[in-house]
Amino acid sequence: MVYRTFKFFLLQAIAITFEDFVIYIAKGFLRRWRVELKPGRADETWAEAVVRVVGYCWVTIWICLTLPVWLDELSSIGVGSLDRGAITRFLLDTWQQRA
Repeated sequence: MVYRTFKFFLLQAIAITFEDFVIYIAKGFLRRWRVELKPGRADETWAEAVVRVVGYCWVTIWICLTLPVWLDELSSIGVGSLDRGAITRFLLDTWQQRA
């Protein structure tokens, strides 16, 4: 039972490491084009807006892909036995076929 919960949180750590690597590479490319990101400023440049949108999309996709791993663990012990909809069922079935 604990395996899937451990797997979920380990996947989060892997994703954060991957994000840091991608950010490091992207900053190098942006410096070559003389685009400098200054987070926290009131006036957002086009590059900052693109980075923000890509970041939000990445987080949404990653949570949609990994959350069923944890929810499956919780539902196997009886927590949240409600129907979570067609998308979550599809993702859970996909994860169960891989395991």
